[in-house]
Amino acid sequence: MDNLLPFGGLSPHKIWVCHPKSFEDAKDAINMMRADDMLLVNLATLESNLAQRLTDYFAGSTFAISGEHMEIGKGVFLFAPPSFSVRKIVASAC
Repeated sequence: MDNLLPFGGLSPHKIWVCHPKSFEDAKDAINMMRADDMLLVNLATLESNLAQRLTDYFAGSTFAISGEHMEIGKGVFLFAPPSFSVRKIVASAC
């Protein structure tokens, strides 16, 4: 396997994993998405009222920049800027 080449540097995009504890954390994460990176946000460990408020904040901010979002697990969300297309694959296609 000496003929394999690394794929480093092919994409300037990043996926940031975020466990926000406050709106200040969420604001910082939204700024990363505005810089054209995706966010993987885990709100599963937060108290339900705060988790709902942060979910609404992330979703509204994503909508404001014409991005897309999807819940990918209980309390775990993917938020993407408009340069990404987020699509759900049906289980039979996996």
